[in-house]
Amino acid sequence: MKLLKRSPNPPDEADLQKLAERAALNQEKCDVYLRSITALLHYLQAFALDIEEIQSARFKEEVQELNEQFRDADRPKRLELDFENKKPRIESFIEHQHSYLKDREKELRDIIDLLTKALANLNVENREFYQRINQQGEKIIEISGLDDIKKIKNALKIEVEQMREIVNLKQDQEKRQIRHLASQVNSLQTELENAKAKAMTDGLTGVYNRQALDDYLEEKIERSRETGADFSILMIDIDNFKQINDKYGHVIGDRVLVALAQKCRGLIRGEDFIARYGGEEFTLLLEGASYRHAIKKAEQICATIASVRYATSESQSDDYLSLTVSIGVSQYKKGDTCQALIQRADQALYEAKHKGKNRVIGRKP
Repeated sequence: MKLLKRSPNPPDEADLQKLAERAALNQEKCDVYLRSITALLHYLQAFALDIEEIQSARFKEEVQELNEQFRDADRPKRLELDFENKKPRIESFIEHQHSYLKDREKELRDIIDLLTKALANLNVENREFYQRINQQGEKIIEISGLDDIKKIKNALKIEVEQMREIVNLKQDQEKRQIRHLASQVNSLQTELENAKAKAMTDGLTGVYNRQALDDYLEEKIERSRETGADFSILMIDIDNFKQINDKYGHVIGDRVLVALAQKCRGLIRGEDFIARYGGEEFTLLLEGASYRHAIKKAEQICATIASVRYATSESQSDDYLSLTVSIGVSQYKKGDTCQALIQRADQALYEAKHKGKNRVIGRKP
């Protein structure tokens, strides 16, 4: 009733018609804006290149999410907040993609420059070669103007020999270039292989290191999943190694590690794998070995190590030391991860230590 009192003159039919027309126009504008925004967001998705390095897949997902929010939004304030949150990531992606393309463009320019210089050098050499061939050709044309056949024959013989010499020189030059390039490639390949071997080798003992073991074990598990081939691992730890270091010093301790690695290497086959796991602990991977075979090999290693005495100096001294090892054994089972397999062998090694050392304990899969 109060509203009616404040509006003594209610809007007539013409005013209502204008309001309806204005509302319809505003709705039409909103529909156009929404379609335009949807199209622009679609173009933004298409603008993003499918490059994993710049995480374009995630960017496209975020743009798609924003597109759906624009279509389904019933709260403008919430939509505005979502858009403000995504704006920095959109700007960051565009800048990242621009930087990425700029870097790739520079790399491509460098490659083109390198090839251009190489071709330029080649063109210079070939140009000199063809120039000399052309000069000999002109001389042969001049010879054809001689009257005496014998003179023509002799002159042609001389020019052909010279042309052959030019061609041979060119061939020799190319062979030398090829040999030089091949030598450089071989040298680089050797350096690369040496660097790779060094990165995968323990500097003290000369056996593989922990990184090499992890990589090899990953590959071995993959192959075993496909072929079903058996293999087992031995975790070997020197008993009371700290006491050896304390009594004889770290130099002797290092020599003990080297001697143990060499002894283990001599007791396994060429296709088996040995690595220094860390500190005084080593890992052996026995190809095709069942659990029973691995236990026997571990017992052989344990007994052999215990039976050897090691000199503590190079002089004629009666000071020798003996050492023993504890060994944990485990066989690969289907579904094992690297971590699970090593953990099982490590638990067996811990049990061997706990039960008095100088012994072999196995954990069946």
